[in-house]
Amino acid sequence: MQDGFARISAPEFLSISLDNALPPLPGEKPERIASDLGRGLWSLMARAGRNVLPGPAHRSELGLTDELDALVEAAGQVVLTSGHRLSELLWTRSGPYWNGALARTLILQQARQGFLLLLAQAVTPRAVLFGHASPLVVELGIEGDLDLPGPHLVLLVCTVDPTGKAVARRGYAQAIKSARCFMPVGSAFERDALEALIALRDKLDCHGVDCTIMRDLGEDGFAREWQVGLRREETTIGQLRIVLPGDAGIAEDGEMGAAMAKDGAYALTPANFEDGRFVAWLEREIVENGAANGG
Repeated sequence: MQDGFARISAPEFLSISLDNALPPLPGEKPERIASDLGRGLWSLMARAGRNVLPGPAHRSELGLTDELDALVEAAGQVVLTSGHRLSELLWTRSGPYWNGALARTLILQQARQGFLLLLAQAVTPRAVLFGHASPLVVELGIEGDLDLPGPHLVLLVCTVDPTGKAVARRGYAQAIKSARCFMPVGSAFERDALEALIALRDKLDCHGVDCTIMRDLGEDGFAREWQVGLRREETTIGQLRIVLPGDAGIAEDGEMGAAMAKDGAYALTPANFEDGRFVAWLEREIVENGAANGG
């Protein structure tokens, strides 16, 4: 049986196959529904809480090492079908791949597969690119939103060839906000808008308002909206929804029906972000929610 991710609370596992769901041919548009590796990466990111940005009071500014450590800790909760914990066969640096440590571990552990979880500056259909290291070529290719500029978080499945050398077989790349924030993003625009939202979160913290930004994330991918929770001390003063471009129920100009407006949702677009309507809506909602809840 092939190694795969397993939910701790359920007997099912997500099989990591070596030959299914290959990347599309040149010119073909990849489907957003990911392969087993994509689902495994999303599941791991969710376990590690990389889809939640709490206020500064609850989570100080993190760095690359902190982000990767959180993923490794979450990997310790995942049991592979071989009986190993994912953290035992997971590397977050490319060095062990090149120096033979990864291959030696797989041989000693009698494991058919190991995994690399790497921060990439850019990704092509066949290689992971780094800032100051040699590209890592992937035999059967890499899936994901490869047209989106990096950084990407890349999950690779590796095996050992007959000569005892590690070979990266397949991969999935998920674009993230930055090397210091592994929140998944679906476009360069989302990166810019999320940066503005984080800046507002930090300003609110100075005024005693705790702002948490969350994006639903699971094995089926990430939601097309951000949820923003506002609290002052122990009191919830607001719950906002920001619907991102690409949602089928939202017009391109960002106009919404009354029913959606009642839910506290806002359809974010490049136009209303650039002309200030989005920020104005946020500020108005924060003030109104604060006043309604004694803020």
